[in-house]
Amino acid sequence: MDKNRQKEVKESIYTSLKELGLNDLEIELYTISLTVGPSPITEIAKYLNISRPNVYKVIKELENHGLARFSKKNKYSRDFMVESPTVVLDKIRNKKESISNLDHQIVANLPDLLTLYQQGDKTTNIKILQGEDQYLKALDLLIEEANKEISFFGSAKDFLNFFESSHIQNVWQKRRIKRGIFNRTLIIEDEKAQQIKSESTEQLRETRILKTPMLFITSFQLFGNKMIIWQPKVPLAILIEDQYIVAMFQSMFNVLWENSK
Repeated sequence: MDKNRQKEVKESIYTSLKELGLNDLEIELYTISLTVGPSPITEIAKYLNISRPNVYKVIKELENHGLARFSKKNKYSRDFMVESPTVVLDKIRNKKESISNLDHQIVANLPDLLTLYQQGDKTTNIKILQGEDQYLKALDLLIEEANKEISFFGSAKDFLNFFESSHIQNVWQKRRIKRGIFNRTLIIEDEKAQQIKSESTEQLRETRILKTPMLFITSFQLFGNKMIIWQPKVPLAILIEDQYIVAMFQSMFNVLWENSK
């Protein structure tokens, strides 16, 4: 094996062992032992240039990781040896699988976790999202973090016109319904209001119409401890994470909601 290839292989095993939580000395011991094969502790101490007691400590850590053991050939003078790189590969795969499972669990429980989250002295987080891509990412955020319910207020006509209602119904609405997220929708009266209201039952949504002479194109949605203000003309969205601001808007929404029965 040429030097460049050796370097590449060593970097690969180094990265893998780091991923498994090994420190540099443990990685060095594994790499050396992989090359020289089963060896007595005295030889290992020379390779690492550390004392025998410290070698045992490093070996113990490798054993805890399941990557080292002592040869059983000689009862009184056993040689130290490391496990095959295939064991490292298996452990990396198992770790990735465990992380993937944890990721799915966190995503599934994220809405409930967010309800437990108290802001306290945490600084308010405000993001300006511009462009269609950012708009669509904000919709994904709604689905991921909504805790059983989303509150919408504003001009549904302008909101849907920007996204094209087919996209909302065929993609976002299906994901929301599959997650069992109820949508309380309070819309201003316009030419599309009655149609939207008539479709509500089958879409896990209750729609009420606010009779007001004021017309505007903006809207906002409340979910978890966040809210998004939508301005579809730019397009622009403002994501606000602040439990106190959201609580104020939620109270305002609830009053308007009750007045629109």
